[in-house]
Amino acid sequence: MACWAFHGGLSENLESIVSNTVAGFQPLTAGSRGSNVWGSGTYFARDAKYVCEGGFCGKPAADGTRQMLMCLLMTGIPCLGDVGHKGVLPYRNKPHRYHSSVDSLSSPEIFIVQHAGGALPVYLITFE
Repeated sequence: MACWAFHGGLSENLESIVSNTVAGFQPLTAGSRGSNVWGSGTYFARDAKYVCEGGFCGKPAADGTRQMLMCLLMTGIPCLGDVGHKGVLPYRNKPHRYHSSVDSLSSPEIFIVQHAGGALPVYLITFE
């Protein structure tokens, strides 16, 4: 499964994700805000409003603008996220594991990707 989602961060971090195609997202080092409610990985939101109003875009630049990424996610078959997920997701059917995790299986608003190749930044959105 694939879907569109938003990711916020400091402008310099977003620029690094976009410009460094080899490194891109770093799910193993994600979660520096200290709240991995649904486990470790890189967090994305279904709604841009969540990223903007949740304070995930960092402080505005000198000109008052902020930035976020619109990304194409390869979620595969997701499982319900859990704080105990530490980079390795549970088995779906041995030897196959789930591909990503979400906050809700019936209507996900938050997607957590554990693999760097699971998210492709497509648009860098600058807004006031």
